[in-house]
Amino acid sequence: MRKTKIIVTIGPSSSDENTLSRLIADGMDCARLNFSHGTHEQHATVIERIRRLAREHNRTVGILQDLGGIKLRLGQLEARQLNLGDEIAIASGSESSTPGVLPFPQPGVIRNLQVGDFVFIADGTVQLEVTEATPDRAFCRVLSSGVVSSFKGVNLPGVPIDQPVFTDKDQEDLIFGVEQQVDWVAVSFVRTAEDIHFARGHLNAAGSKAMVMAKLERGEGIDNLDDILPEVDAVMVARGDLGVEIPMERVPRVQRLIVDKANAAGKVVVIATQMLRSMVISPTPTRAEISDVSNAVLEGTDAILLSDETAMGQYPVEALRVAVSTINEAESEDQYPYFKNMDIRDRTQAITSAAAGLVRTLDSKPIVLTSTGRAALELARFRPANDILAFSHDPAVLRKLCLGWGIQPTGVIPVQPDVAELVYQVLQSALDLGAVTDQDVVTIVHGFLTGVSGTTNAVQVLSMQEYLESIGRSRSEQVVGMRL
Repeated sequence: MRKTKIIVTIGPSSSDENTLSRLIADGMDCARLNFSHGTHEQHATVIERIRRLAREHNRTVGILQDLGGIKLRLGQLEARQLNLGDEIAIASGSESSTPGVLPFPQPGVIRNLQVGDFVFIADGTVQLEVTEATPDRAFCRVLSSGVVSSFKGVNLPGVPIDQPVFTDKDQEDLIFGVEQQVDWVAVSFVRTAEDIHFARGHLNAAGSKAMVMAKLERGEGIDNLDDILPEVDAVMVARGDLGVEIPMERVPRVQRLIVDKANAAGKVVVIATQMLRSMVISPTPTRAEISDVSNAVLEGTDAILLSDETAMGQYPVEALRVAVSTINEAESEDQYPYFKNMDIRDRTQAITSAAAGLVRTLDSKPIVLTSTGRAALELARFRPANDILAFSHDPAVLRKLCLGWGIQPTGVIPVQPDVAELVYQVLQSALDLGAVTDQDVVTIVHGFLTGVSGTTNAVQVLSMQEYLESIGRSRSEQVVGMRL
């Protein structure tokens, strides 16, 4: 099984039934829905299609709700060319027809602009420098030419953004996501751990059980990474905005730093933006893009994210197939990092650490029975060479695990208070699915309070051949006893 997962952004190029079916069949592990675009009705239709088609293909596919967040954008204006040396004003307002004025509907942010600050528009294709600032207007000089138009994104490196991480629209979108039972929620433009606390408060109030992903796309988020990691289930290296917020040449080094720290903390880490960007218009990628995907795998990322390639590109299925083949090649050496010096802070981490050592020593097949998904994700951070077979009483938990490195969401098992019977059901299911054979050795991680979260407390190592012989004798004796 391919261990590094693939998140596919669904958009106009990929939301139809036929394309979704091909994406699921060809290896999409999780579908990203970008809530900066589209209506709730459109997203609901896509979610229904994905879940129905996943059942038809007998695959478990997660849903990632990517909230728009406090993305700064220009207001409404007629498209215009800005040339090097032009003088332009950024003024408070939602629209403007004045040629020399760019409307910006964030008066609180304009007040924070100072002389010498830089303003990047449209992912940095247009760059301005502030030459004079007033409470409601910033006068700028154009440093790089380009076209600006309505609602283009604005980045302000180093400028304080005194706004909550959740917008009113995010709160409405979040309630919709709860109704649709999305599996992951990505919080955009995370700056501090307090942003995550704020977001968690809204998630809890809305009754969301989704896992939380922090998108790291501001310099502040990188500076506060050590505080953010303990509060989230995953982080995304969102290289588009990040490459504007910090010097572009720093992005590869920062990416490696985030991956290393997320791995050590046992958090899912996703690399995003322009992985196969040329495939928006070309059926084949560049050599540099293949190297980018491969290096992300070798660095230890849990998942890569395809965005424009699949949302609006001409070759969404081909882009996914290229990603799959590239990852498979990168993983072919089976040289996965083994993190030996990790902090062990609780029982679940101690149990999964011990299990990882047994898997490595015995070359056994790891099996995890989990109520929340945490035990499987904790085991995944040790990077066992064999697939982690995940079972749960809740199918929603299995969908969340679609982003876990090397985790194969395998089956749903009913709650069973008899632990011996539970282990038997798990192993029989694994055998029936062909995930293990009667010649394998398995290492099972589970709890004795089945169906209760946070109670992982047991590791069992079993030779399948000996176990099946033992079970066969035991069940034969039970039948004889019943006859007598």
